[in-house]
Amino acid sequence: MSVEFDAPLFDTMLKRRTKRFPLGGELPARRAGLAYKSSDTPLPLNEAETALLCFAGVGITGVTTEEIRHLLGHLTVTGRTSATPCASLTLHLFFTNDEGVFYYKPEKSTEIIPKERVRFVSKEDRIKITEDYRKNVVKLRDGRLPVPREAIGSAFVDMVNRRGTTVFMPVADTTREYINMLLTGIAQFKWRMWDEVTKKPAGVGRWIRSGLLGGDKMTISSYDAMLPWLCNLEAGIACQNMMLAAQAMGIGGFMMHTIDFGTLMKVMNFRLERVRGKGFPQATPNPVGIDGVLEGFCPPYKDIDQAVDEIVEMKWGPRGIYGPEGYNLPVPKEYAELAKAVKAFLRYVYEKYGRLPKYSNAMYFPALLQAHHIDLGYYTKYFPEYVTEADKTHMETWHR
Repeated sequence: MSVEFDAPLFDTMLKRRTKRFPLGGELPARRAGLAYKSSDTPLPLNEAETALLCFAGVGITGVTTEEIRHLLGHLTVTGRTSATPCASLTLHLFFTNDEGVFYYKPEKSTEIIPKERVRFVSKEDRIKITEDYRKNVVKLRDGRLPVPREAIGSAFVDMVNRRGTTVFMPVADTTREYINMLLTGIAQFKWRMWDEVTKKPAGVGRWIRSGLLGGDKMTISSYDAMLPWLCNLEAGIACQNMMLAAQAMGIGGFMMHTIDFGTLMKVMNFRLERVRGKGFPQATPNPVGIDGVLEGFCPPYKDIDQAVDEIVEMKWGPRGIYGPEGYNLPVPKEYAELAKAVKAFLRYVYEKYGRLPKYSNAMYFPALLQAHHIDLGYYTKYFPEYVTEADKTHMETWHR
């Protein structure tokens, strides 16, 4: 990748267009007058293109500004290209192409608060983007992810996961932030965690009676609804970044929800944890992670006490961000009791309803994004007004 590559942001936004037809693709005649068969061979994205797209989605740019450190809500100080609630890094990026299935796992600093607060000062620093990619991409298996054609919606079945394309699969892991937001919310708002089914405290009656939890009621359903919303937002920001990067480079791309996510979970080898006990009528198996790759802060990978203790350690332990080697802030006097209340709530939900979270999944795919080289012949024929200079010069610039 040339460190000189650049693109004006507003110009890129003004020209942003979804371009779904890939090099080497074919659309049947039923496509409302847009039938077309590419005369070119599919060409996969090269390393530089893939590295830039991964970085645009979840790349590490430095250290967060931390104006709200006094609220004690963060889990890390890692700054990314896209927003992440409480810097808890809930979004993980997987992708598949002709070579295999990969996990882009940005490496964390060994320093609690990295001295390199800003990683990109000059254009020459952009070489770190490809360096990050080479260090952090983990190959999970050979060959393109075998997504069955019948699992892809009819609108995209002719274009998705075809030879030469790269399908990016952001995975939202809600489990760390599920615990962290409980610790933060209970500390700040003294939520009375409530079971809307039994109309009684959800395992925290002792702390309600003591007066420690005297704030508003927070039902299990209301709390469970928070994380999917936040993680959908995070994935949307990451995908928009990737779309803008693709537009700037002259690469086609589009976001989609049109692959059956249950099937996608299975072919990605997610562990689907069965509901314990009787559960509840709407309960479904819970995707909790991929063994040895991405394991949630929840059973069966961690029991309740272990999961909460590890989050507390990340915040207040010797190497925690608020601990003595981090910002060295005083531990709130009630924090130990608040952590016990969080454990009691989580244990109540898991033991009574058989899954954690109760209503939402521990991990899920908020959206997918495919990137590919576009067929200039197709777009010149049907949509010439949307062909940019970056599209026209892409091969010369990126594939000399």
